[in-house]
Amino acid sequence: MQAEERKCTDEPRTDEHDTRPRCAGMAVAAAPQAYRVVGGSGDPVDQVVCDIGNTFVLDGKLFGTEFSGGIDGTYKFVRTPNIPGLHWSAGGRYHIEFADGPDMPGAMTTEGGGTTTAGSQSRDTTG
Repeated sequence: MQAEERKCTDEPRTDEHDTRPRCAGMAVAAAPQAYRVVGGSGDPVDQVVCDIGNTFVLDGKLFGTEFSGGIDGTYKFVRTPNIPGLHWSAGGRYHIEFADGPDMPGAMTTEGGGTTTAGSQSRDTTG
């Protein structure tokens, strides 16, 4: 008895002339989820994030905020104004919701806190 020759393959196509049928389809990396982010109350941003699935930074004029990637994650300040005697730190969690689907505009919410230090005085904020 001879082994039956396989009539399909899961291998990548070798060139444009490779017409072999695919057995179970091919594993393909998911397309990046690029979005334009507009917003921010005191330090607005308007920029394109190439792939929200990976770590990304939103760059306002004063602060740079790094997000861990995905629709749920963490954020932290990675750039603050260089003003002698002042220091800022902040971080927390974020969530991005696409109520009408991933191809439609969505909303990002954050929850966290931070500290502003001026000399020997500090002020904590939460929200």
